Amino acid sequence: MRHVAHIFTRLELFELVWSKPIQKIAQELGLSDRGLAKICERHRVPSPPRGYWARVAAGQLVKRPLFREVNDLALDRIEIGSAFSNLPQETQEFLRKAKAERMAKRRQIVDPWPTPLPSPALTPHPIVAATAKALRTAKPGQYGAVSATDAGMCGVAIHAGRVERAITLLERLAVTLEADGLLLLPMGQRMRVAIGDDEVLFTLIERTRREKHIPSEEEQALYAERQRKRQHAAERKHWDAYMSLPYESPWPEYDTIFMGQLVFTIDGWASGLRKTWADGKTQSIESMFGEIIAGLKVFLAQKKLEREHREEQERQRLELARRHDLAKKRKDREQHRISYLRELVQLQREAADIRSWIAALPDSVVAGSSTELGRMLTWAQDRLIMLETKTTVEAAAAKLHGQALFPDIDALFDPLGEPPEARYF
Repeated sequence: MRHVAHIFTRLELFELVWSKPIQKIAQELGLSDRGLAKICERHRVPSPPRGYWARVAAGQLVKRPLFREVNDLALDRIEIGSAFSNLPQETQEFLRKAKAERMAKRRQIVDPWPTPLPSPALTPHPIVAATAKALRTAKPGQYGAVSATDAGMCGVAIHAGRVERAITLLERLAVTLEADGLLLLPMGQRMRVAIGDDEVLFTLIERTRREKHIPSEEEQALYAERQRKRQHAAERKHWDAYMSLPYESPWPEYDTIFMGQLVFTIDGWASGLRKTWADGKTQSIESMFGEIIAGLKVFLAQKKLEREHREEQERQRLELARRHDLAKKRKDREQHRISYLRELVQLQREAADIRSWIAALPDSVVAGSSTELGRMLTWAQDRLIMLETKTTVEAAAAKLHGQALFPDIDALFDPLGEPPEARYF
């Protein structure tokens, strides 16, 4: 898709952000208001403070800051690209509608961390039952991790302490999608939802970080004991014992720390669409559940548009290839026509030359006589008869029959004319 970019000078952007609310400008440019504010900060363009437009609307006289030039020319060219602007119109409208619905719901929510949903029953929805059983019965690993990544499971990887919360989310996801006519399909390493030929893959995991491991007293004592034994074996030249004792420290270099933040991620190229939702300081996965469902639907809609676009490109490619094939066949046929016409002309020209030669012979030369010239005349007359036979209308019609050089209904006709040069879509 074509990249859309808006280019401003610092002064132009300054005048723009002080002409109307930054939220409206950001929407027109296809990015968030915070994203536009960051651009202004990066290019040292003063922007209206919070509450400025409310004070203006109330009739208050608010002083606007002076615009100051800077010596850095790189700051004076501001290019704002919008991935949202590159999306098809149908997807943009879907996103605007979904955002408006989410904002309306948010205004009704006071607590951004709602009371957790009740845990699903011991026999949850059939689609997530295998995943729930695997998570509940799994033995936690070294860092307390459990996962459900076998066939028929949802690909969840979390800390054992978040199992019931993850099962609750999966249960709610399966039920909500089912109510919308969509089916959640566990695929082992991830999950899938599809409409016809269009599918979206996604995962639910817990965010982790790596920290340098601090060895415990027991680990340090074990390491010291190993080193003492290695040194003792070396002093006694017991090399087999020396080599059998590990030199490396008995602890990992890094520990994996589960942060307690669940992350819902849609796989694949985002194409300007949001594809990740995660627990944060002021919101939880549960509070964004509606956005997640809307995001899955938007991705499905985008996948459909992309598939239809690819199919249309392929249809055009095949149609162009068909027209090029017809053009090649017409060109080959034209060469056959020219070749046959030249053959007829050449035969007629030869026949005319033979007639002229015979007419120029003296009367003393008689065909069939015992002289060589007489025998040549006989041969020439026979050849003339053969040439005249080949160039008659009947002979030409018989020659053309079955070769489709001049058909009544031309199967090679292209109503659009000659095709353009071959190109790739």
